[in-house]
Amino acid sequence: MRFAHLSDIHLGFQKHEALQKIEQQVFEKIFDQCIARKVDFILIPGDLFHVNIPEMRVQKFAFAKFRQIYDAEIPVYVVYGSHDFSPVSNSVIDLLAEVGYITKVTKATSSDDGKIKLDFLVDKKTGVKIAGLSGLKVGKDREYYEKLDSSSLEAELGFKIFLFHGGISEMKTESGMEGEHMPLSLLPRYFDYYAGGHMHKFNAQKFDDHPNVVYPGTPFAGYHSDLEDNAKGQKRGFVIVEFEDKIKSIEFIEIENTRIADSVNKELQDKIRDVDPTQQVIIIKVQGEMTKGKTADVDISAIRDELNLKGALVVNINKNQLTSKEYSITEAKGANKEEIEINVFSENIGQLRFEQKNLVGEPGVQLAKKLLAGFVQQKLENEKNADYNARIKKNAFGILGLDTDAS
Repeated sequence: MRFAHLSDIHLGFQKHEALQKIEQQVFEKIFDQCIARKVDFILIPGDLFHVNIPEMRVQKFAFAKFRQIYDAEIPVYVVYGSHDFSPVSNSVIDLLAEVGYITKVTKATSSDDGKIKLDFLVDKKTGVKIAGLSGLKVGKDREYYEKLDSSSLEAELGFKIFLFHGGISEMKTESGMEGEHMPLSLLPRYFDYYAGGHMHKFNAQKFDDHPNVVYPGTPFAGYHSDLEDNAKGQKRGFVIVEFEDKIKSIEFIEIENTRIADSVNKELQDKIRDVDPTQQVIIIKVQGEMTKGKTADVDISAIRDELNLKGALVVNINKNQLTSKEYSITEAKGANKEEIEINVFSENIGQLRFEQKNLVGEPGVQLAKKLLAGFVQQKLENEKNADYNARIKKNAFGILGLDTDAS
């Protein structure tokens, strides 16, 4: 018998048309492999979607693919991730479950003593017992695991799988871990397999009371850091597990991803001459300190245009780590947010050169403070983007004492 374990697909994350296509192609390849390898069931511990209700094109794609798996008679067991979580079951995951294409694993009830009790569901074909908890937002996971009635789960006999979405401290690596993490001891003991989600790199480890804790990683590099890891050779895919009464093997199945060209760090023009950008995702990363001039003087639009003309799929440019001696932000501390903002303005305003006295010194600090407050105003209910932008612009010009028709 065998099952597939995949996670952190983040369907709907990509906004660029070319990357949307890759996102879907990678997902299709995984499902095709699952059907070809005749897996008995599929586990998805969270972040199947990037948000709980993605746009319609994503929903149509998802329903078509899960219908294909349904027709192949392969059950799919799912828990929410931190991205597609919905406290009121208002998610596309719930729609897929409603029509029978997937099964939500979490079956939780609260007892009088405040404990959270989980019930097992049993896979009809294999008899495997499955339980799990969804990933929550804002680090609420730990609170739920601390209330979990683990003793009843640990006492259950048979082949058991636990689905979870969250970081484990003992498995943390230098990268590939988002947000907060919790100790392994909070997971119930004595399960045969722990199907993890949330970590974006493949990670499989064994522990005394928790054998086979596995993260398959994200199958497609969606975030900029993921794209950089791809450029460095990071493998992407999912996991297939063979078992009888115990685990026999855990195999990482690599899925061919988009080839990523090497990052361009220095001498941009020289570097791109050595790169064939055709149908590739190109990452341009500019870093270092300029001896003269300002970072705004670095014009990378020509690089982007040249790569696009040569057939690049996507050109992703990052120069956040580029600084200049002529102007660099000096960090400042404070007891609270407001104090930090004032201290940052005070520390850095001396680098600016203006003839207007209200833009420098203490008047400049107070003016900057007012502008910042004006820029962070929220949109009003039912306010259109154009109206919101016009309102913010008018307010900023008013603070500066300028004509609202100025440009």
